[in-house]
Amino acid sequence: MAHTPNALRPEELTLSNGIPVILQPLDGPVAALYWWNQTGSVHEHKGEEGFAHFLEHMLFKDTDAKSTGRASSGATARAIEGFGGDINAYTSFEQTVYHVTCAEQHWEKIIQVFGTMAKPQRFLKGDFEREREVILEELRKTEDSPSRQGFQTLFSTVYSRHPYGRPVIGFAKTLKAATLAKLEAFYRRRYVPERMGLIVVGPLDAAGKRKKEVMKLLERFYGASVMKAGTVKEKAGWKIPQEPALRKGVTTKGRKFDVETPSVSMAFRVPNLMDPVIPALELASGALGSGESSRLYQSLFYGKSLVTDISAGVYVPSDPGMAYVDLDVAKLEQVAPSVEIALAELARMRVEGPNEAETERVITNIESEKLYSAQTADGVAGRLGFLKFVLGDLNFDQKYIEDLKAVTKEQVQAAASQYFAPQRMALTLLYPKKGPDYDLAPLAKKAEKALAPLAPAGKGAVLLSGAKAPAKKGPSTPDTVFTTASGLRVAYQYRPQSHAFSLHASVPGGTRLELGHSLFSADRDWGASHLLAQTWAKGTPGRTARDIAAFVEGKAAMLDGFSGRNTVGLEMTGLSRDWKSLSPLFTEVLLTPSFPDDEIEHSRRVTEDSIKGIQDHSGQLCSVLFQQTLFEKHPYGRITLGSEESVKALKRDTLAAYHRHWVRTSRMALSAVGSVPEREFRAWLEDLEARAKALGGAAGRPPAQDEHLEDEPVLKAPRWIHRQLGREQSHILVGGLGLTLTSDERHAFRLLHTLLSGQSGRLFIELREKRSLAYTVSPTGFEGLERGTVGTYIACATSKVEEAVKGMSAVLTQLAKKGPSEAEMKRAREFHLGRRAMDLQSDSSLANYYGLELQYQGKVRTEEEAREQVLRLTAKDLARVCEKYYVEPYMVTAIVG
Repeated sequence: MAHTPNALRPEELTLSNGIPVILQPLDGPVAALYWWNQTGSVHEHKGEEGFAHFLEHMLFKDTDAKSTGRASSGATARAIEGFGGDINAYTSFEQTVYHVTCAEQHWEKIIQVFGTMAKPQRFLKGDFEREREVILEELRKTEDSPSRQGFQTLFSTVYSRHPYGRPVIGFAKTLKAATLAKLEAFYRRRYVPERMGLIVVGPLDAAGKRKKEVMKLLERFYGASVMKAGTVKEKAGWKIPQEPALRKGVTTKGRKFDVETPSVSMAFRVPNLMDPVIPALELASGALGSGESSRLYQSLFYGKSLVTDISAGVYVPSDPGMAYVDLDVAKLEQVAPSVEIALAELARMRVEGPNEAETERVITNIESEKLYSAQTADGVAGRLGFLKFVLGDLNFDQKYIEDLKAVTKEQVQAAASQYFAPQRMALTLLYPKKGPDYDLAPLAKKAEKALAPLAPAGKGAVLLSGAKAPAKKGPSTPDTVFTTASGLRVAYQYRPQSHAFSLHASVPGGTRLELGHSLFSADRDWGASHLLAQTWAKGTPGRTARDIAAFVEGKAAMLDGFSGRNTVGLEMTGLSRDWKSLSPLFTEVLLTPSFPDDEIEHSRRVTEDSIKGIQDHSGQLCSVLFQQTLFEKHPYGRITLGSEESVKALKRDTLAAYHRHWVRTSRMALSAVGSVPEREFRAWLEDLEARAKALGGAAGRPPAQDEHLEDEPVLKAPRWIHRQLGREQSHILVGGLGLTLTSDERHAFRLLHTLLSGQSGRLFIELREKRSLAYTVSPTGFEGLERGTVGTYIACATSKVEEAVKGMSAVLTQLAKKGPSEAEMKRAREFHLGRRAMDLQSDSSLANYYGLELQYQGKVRTEEEAREQVLRLTAKDLARVCEKYYVEPYMVTAIVG
């Protein structure tokens, strides 16, 4: 199946045998076809070393050589070159790739020649023997190459177990011992459709005619008629050996070779390319040794004139790779001082990280490298193959650049601290065989000293791949919870996987206090919290609403006030890279909103419209009527919006007075979640408190007796409210007084709600599935600082109202009497904990949760505590709360229909 084509994006199709095809339109005179085989040297078993590369050679032989008995004559390459095309191949650790590039007008003809290589074949023994000799000659060539031997010395030292440590070309011993039968067995095991892919890049007409012709040819030469898909099997128990990341210390290896000048390599074992730490490591390596402006080049080449060349980077294939530094020096005496300076720069990177200019430079180079490679058909095809068949993600490059741009200096420091470590390090030296032996042990000791572990990281430190953190299931708990001298309660959590941050600040307020402890009068102040929240971020003495909106939206951020029954507050979400510019704005808006008259008027109109709109929504109106009927004294009986009359009367002075009275650090709970380092967060927090104190906002007392309200009196008889609107469906809410936010029974009550809700819940099964009474049926309610509500809600045909009310009562009565079954308890626990995990995935949801937990509970439960509170609940606990809150008390029944 093809995805929707896009001129700027590749299209993915599939041949009849499952081979994926990547089609990338590219205007120009050149076309390319890459045949990708996920077979490399890492897939070779013992005794097969070099077979993947051997096969690369053999596939260029004439496909009919075995059947005719005639030696191959190079017909494939000859035919392609006859059309002016270029054919080649390469074998690496994880893949073998055959590719052809040609003038676009010969594309279809080239495919017909190139495609014959895919036909499963048997090799002529004479061809096999001859090609082995060719490969042995190639091996001898590599054995004479200083760069290849330096490369192999480093890799064999870094990887003592993983196949990355052995040469792709294999060893002379295994190549000489190879037989045609063994090579063909490897061929049949590895060259199967399940391990293949095709990348097509070139001019494809908008009408799709040429695409169809190309796909027809690909099906002809690579489809099921040529290669049937089947079960891929490896030898029982075989798997690629993995390399331990840590050793006891620095591993060293010096090798004398026929060279005039020494070359030194330092490498550190790191994760694979998909690990989230790699962007930070690439920034560190690039700042150290990429380009002439890099630290190592400036210090070793220009500053000390010790080296003749420098390079640094990260090599990250499918399995864990390495971060490396290569130094070429003129004489052996320069090895030690060069390594010592390089170690000092590595250590400095762990402490300081890169500066902004270095970071920008590295990212620009990486971006431009990808842009340059996209200028050629070969560059595009090669990159698409790597993205699809190695990484499995065609969108990786875009996301990787975004990840690079989101990395902070502190993340680079943390990555360097964790991975530029002696236990991960290999130090190799290729030096002249004519001179004296060189002992690398002293340099290894200096490396262990220079790169010794830093002081243990405190709470909030960056945790990267491989770091040991406490195992937790589900959402994490905050790293730090504390109270400042001014009484500000704070929760902070660092999330290294995030590219963003969320701030959440709340104070007691809302409908509960604007009506229960009004500054002026209940009638006048009703709705003040809501209007305050709506206009909180609409202006400060130094910025207009337009200024704030333009700045926030320009950063793809969010800054809004919020309000409810019990609190008012301000929250912000943004990208971590913009923390330094966004966090001061949060402080400014939090402490010094101006509540402009024109913005109040705008928000007033919106609020009035919302109040009127309640009448249009039966379910919403049913809830409002239920609360008004249940709460005759407590403010919870009033909607948070206010009334049309009260909202009309609210002015700037009222909102400003409530802000001055409520928004004090002594009353505030503040939470921060995301990838903002704790040091930066604490510095900002100190500034916020200092500004609040200067404005008088740190004074005052925490909420105490003066903000206390009495619970709503218990109902002494049932209450009914029925609003007839002549609508098709009736909405019914039956309930009563519920629990407080601090009640010991709240955990059992929440699990009871879980058991009743959902498509496998008791209410749904009994009233919808078995009796077809309703489409929607669920438990409802809220917990308050004083007693909130409990209830059950159902929407049904008007003719079924009586049956529905009786049905809900029967379900709850039966549950209270017999309790839930073990199966129901198990489902409820798993669903509750799973729902909790899903609900607390984002920075903003966690910040909201932590902030309100601090506000209402004075602390944040650990994840283990939250889980234990659910797991220890029994069926009797749920039956008891069901009886106490749903069955025994008198209830309010609200009906709208």
